[in-house]
Amino acid sequence: MRLITSLLCLSILGFAATPSFAQSSRVERTQNEILLQDTQNNLEADRAARADAIRLCATKDYAACWQLGEYYRKGRGGLQDYSAAVKAYRTACDGQNAGACAALAYLATKGNGMDQDLKEARQLYKRSCDLGEVSGCAGYGNMLFTGKGGDKNVAEGTRVLQSACDEGYKWACDRITGLAAYDPNDNTWERLKDTAGR
Repeated sequence: MRLITSLLCLSILGFAATPSFAQSSRVERTQNEILLQDTQNNLEADRAARADAIRLCATKDYAACWQLGEYYRKGRGGLQDYSAAVKAYRTACDGQNAGACAALAYLATKGNGMDQDLKEARQLYKRSCDLGEVSGCAGYGNMLFTGKGGDKNVAEGTRVLQSACDEGYKWACDRITGLAAYDPNDNTWERLKDTAGR
């Protein structure tokens, strides 16, 4: 009986020592644990990049100021702060950073971190477009076409939107298609609003 028990113990110990058994008993990380670790790594990288952008923006590195605005607006590397984003974007835009002018224009249209000001937004989009930012051209063309922030100019708005579309900016292409579905000289929408207000 002892011999059988000893042989049985030896065979179990031998089986336990095989690599396949050892691998099957290993605990794998779950997808959630992997995702959490990746998120923590990204947060640490964003914190470091945000700190660098703060330091570089203070030295009038306008690309860094634009990037800092992105970190604040999107809440990457720390808390989301629209007011701080506006300040960083404005610094970069004053330094001729076209992307920052477009981002600042967007915040002006929404009233995030600043008072909503469509006239300023339109001017900022034009400045961005003049500096070569295709998203700024799309925004400016849209405001021209719809008459937001200034006089309505359908022909010029269409031209600017088409130019942005030709440069591969999909939103501008979609916007032209959407705007073309309506006759810009038709005042039906205004008449319906007047009727609803009575």
